[in-house]
Amino acid sequence: MKKIFQRWYEKNEYLKAFMALLENLPPDIQCEIAVDMIIKSSSMIDREYEKIIEDVADFNPRDYKRWYDKNPNIHLAIESLKDLSEEEREKIVQEFSEKIINLNNINLDDIESENQ
Repeated sequence: MKKIFQRWYEKNEYLKAFMALLENLPPDIQCEIAVDMIIKSSSMIDREYEKIIEDVADFNPRDYKRWYDKNPNIHLAIESLKDLSEEEREKIVQEFSEKIINLNNINLDDIESENQ
């Protein structure tokens, strides 16, 4: 029997759904959301901003193979979720899921307006 590998974020249905939402965004929007997530999560764990900048500078995408590893900001945002408590992670996921859904609703409204 083949063992199915799950990434850490696939073990929680809400986090898994959030990752799918984030993955389906255009790269520039992904990056904007990621930067906001980094700022928000670092304030929750009292992480120094200089350390975050060092992490981005040290990032080498060749070391990773996941979809979010192509951009250091997105990689760092997702990795920063690991450092949060479950409660803090849920707050971030809820807040940014709502932002993504609102962005998609605005885009759908624009498309519907153009088609009329």
